[in-house]
Amino acid sequence: MLSEAMPGEQVMGLEAYAAYHGNAGQYGGPTLEMAKTAQVQLQLSAAQALVRADSLVAKGNLSPAQRRQLAVWFVAAAEPFSATVQWLRLAPAERIAEDGVSASLVKRLNRFAGLRSELTSIAARLAADVGLERLYGAGDHASDVSLPASADMAAAVAAEPGLTDLFNHRTAAFAAVPEDTMKLRSAAQVMPLFKWKNSDKFGALDADAQWFSMLRSTKMGRLGRQRVAAWEAQNLQMAVAVREATAPIAGGRALLIVGAAHKPFIEAYLRSFTDVEIVSVPALLNSRTGDCPN
Repeated sequence: MLSEAMPGEQVMGLEAYAAYHGNAGQYGGPTLEMAKTAQVQLQLSAAQALVRADSLVAKGNLSPAQRRQLAVWFVAAAEPFSATVQWLRLAPAERIAEDGVSASLVKRLNRFAGLRSELTSIAARLAADVGLERLYGAGDHASDVSLPASADMAAAVAAEPGLTDLFNHRTAAFAAVPEDTMKLRSAAQVMPLFKWKNSDKFGALDADAQWFSMLRSTKMGRLGRQRVAAWEAQNLQMAVAVREATAPIAGGRALLIVGAAHKPFIEAYLRSFTDVEIVSVPALLNSRTGDCPN
């Protein structure tokens, strides 16, 4: 299972190359802070911690003490959502400050486990429920180095009438979609919303509004093309992360939980790889609604 979080290797790499890439904490601040604290405590680098974590995972049939140790190593490896998976696999009474887990880390892991975001509410919790040991990060911000300057980008967008409306889906095409399909006000709307955001129609409308509009813009010129290039580079890196993570499970299944804007681009790249089959999420949801817990 993969999410949009950056992998620990990239978090630490961006920190090491801060003079070139900028502030890694912009996207992974809590991750970086927790990792550095754990690395000092364990006297291990992120890479060394990940090696130990992988070795322990390979043994299988982990005890509560081993899961606590594994959580600490994942934190030190800048993989807090994998640590959260381990934390959720423990019974509540076993989520205690032992086996290298400090009292402060207990609080942080409990806080992570309670976050209302797709990273924990869906990805980490689902990974724990189905018996997985970790959650792979497929997010990428190393490609941000190719982004146009923020001020230049803002000025270019302001100079092109209608672009902001397109970016915010204030278009006739989106207006034609029933409002109940796009809003989330009750539990009954969750499945219709997931089906809509995962549909080919949404992907095409969103890609055209957010990205292809910049290629068509006469005012944005090179900046628009540069922004789209950076976006494509980011999504290609994310597709590569999926391919790398799934290489050891050839013939198996994987789930990528990611923002809807990324979906059509990542899927296009994945389809160019050999031995990869994309499963339609709306079709899957339509066929399995009876199996979903309340």
